[in-house]
Formats: sequence, C-alpha cells, structure tokens
Amino acid sequence: MDVADEHQNINTPNLGNSLKDMAYLSWQQALNGEGTILRLSNPDDELLQALQQRFGLDELHIKDIRNPNHPPHFTRLENAVLHIILRFPLDHRAGESLAHSTSISILADARMCALIWPGERHHKLAKGELEGLEVDECVCKIIHILVNRLLHRVYEIRDAMDEFEDECLEDVGKADLNRLLDLRKDISALARMALSSATAIEMLMRDPNFAGNVRLADAHEHMQRAAMLADAKAEHALNVMQVVQSLLSQRLNDVMKFLAVITVVMTPMGVIAGIFGMNFTHMDVLSMPDGFMLSLLGMLGLGLGLAIYFKLRKWW
Repeated sequence: MDVADEHQNINTPNLGNSLKDMAYLSWQQALNGEGTILRLSNPDDELLQALQQRFGLDELHIKDIRNPNHPPHFTRLENAVLHIILRFPLDHRAGESLAHSTSISILADARMCALIWPGERHHKLAKGELEGLEVDECVCKIIHILVNRLLHRVYEIRDAMDEFEDECLEDVGKADLNRLLDLRKDISALARMALSSATAIEMLMRDPNFAGNVRLADAHEHMQRAAMLADAKAEHALNVMQVVQSLLSQRLNDVMKFLAVITVVMTPMGVIAGIFGMNFTHMDVLSMPDGFMLSLLGMLGLGLGLAIYFKLRKWW
C-alpha cells in the first residue's frame, strides 16, 4: 500500500496498525496487542496516561514526549523499554523564511512500537514500508526513513544555495544577502540537528538488541554525512557573503574614486570661471578678441592634463 493510502487517514491523529499486514487497529488494540505500531500526533491526556502505564514511564518522560523542542536523547528503561527522541525538519510554511523542526519520540519494547509527534503529524510513512517487520526492525526502519528525509532536505537546501550564490556573484549589485543569511541559518540548524540526532542513534546502536543492525548503522552514517555537508555549506555561504560584501565595497570605492577625480578636474575650471566672473572695471584680458575662446581652451587643457596625470599615476 502506498503513501496515498495513508493520506486518506491523515486527519486521524492516532493510527494503529498490525505490523504483520498493517491492518488498522484502534489505539487501545495497538497498545494491548503483539507486533503492533501506534503513530500518534498531539496525544491527549488519556492516551498519554495509557502510554505511561503500558511502558512504565515516569512524569519526566511524559513531559519530554510533550516537548516539541526536546533535544535528541536515548534512554533504556526497565522491562526492556527504549525511549529515543530525535529531531527532524518540517516543511517550509507559507510566509516564513526558515524551516521549523520538531522532536519525535519513539517508544518500543518486544511487543510494540509507538511513534509520537508532540503536535501535528508531519512525516508521512507509507504502510508498505513497515509491513511484515519485527518491532526492532520497525524502529530501525522508521529512524532510517526519517534520517533519509533529513539528508534529502540538506541536499535540497545545498542545491538551492549553490544556485542562489551563483546569482549573487554574477551580479553583486542585486545580491540579496538577507536571503542568503536566512538559507545559511537554515542549513546550520540542520547541521546541529543532524549531529545531535547522530549521537542519539549511536547510543541506540550500543544497545544489545540493536548492535550490528545494518539499517541503523546506515542511518547513523547518513546523519554524520548530513551534518558534514550542512556544516561545509554553511561555511561556504559565509565565504560567499564576505566575497559579495568585498565586491560591493570595491564597487563603492571605484564610484567614490571616479567622483573624486571628476571633482578635482572640475575645480580648476570653476576657479577660472569665478575669476572671469568678478565685477572689476578694468580687466585687460577681457579686451582680447579671442579671450573667451582662449579661456575655454585653457580650462579644458587644464582638466585634461589633470585627468592624464591621474591616469598615469594609476589613481583611477
């Protein structure tokens, strides 16, 4: 069964299934059954209390499950119950520049697995991806699916940043540094998210029930790769921002240098024009037949000479 089959029930906050054939179960049946999975979003107090009794959780674990900003963490409880919290990005929301993220709790023992979003369910899992798995394998498969989506998000943002950086460097005058800064913040957040989640997965890999699991090892490697790629891209984006700012400063310096040269060249002309504009009764030069033309040629020659001098000195 594909993703579309689950989307028909996406408005249902609680999805229970039998891992054997992914038949739908109520959350009560999933909690009391064998080989089941329960996917919960924004669980209410009644459901959290049932989870607390089923897995032997204390109030601190319930508080952690409710917290959408909890950092990645792994604990092995009594009765062979594991509780792992990971963080994954959400889709961009309309009108917002940065992507959000949420923590996801996974509770599991030998009989069942519970996947819990503290708020709305964002990550879709096709029923066919989990069908026929044992509980331990189901936990590893869920982590692997979510990890691959985070890695895919890193690739998406990296490609978008590559294209945007090329546009910025092609025409620095139109470079939107605020947009580039937002993208850098976004991918830096993914780097931190991937690194902390990789640490939690590594702790899970040390558990005897999960040691040597190939899918879990692959998920851990993908998290490390995502962190490395995101860190490298964030550093590259910072370098691009510095280059753009340097090019903008150089362009501004060129403009200011040109304006300074124009000012210096035009100043002597203004002085000469001011002298000839003085209201003295006797100015011998004014009686010359070619005085006006000679004054214009003199001003032009003086300006041209200054321009050539500045060019030879490489001042502009």
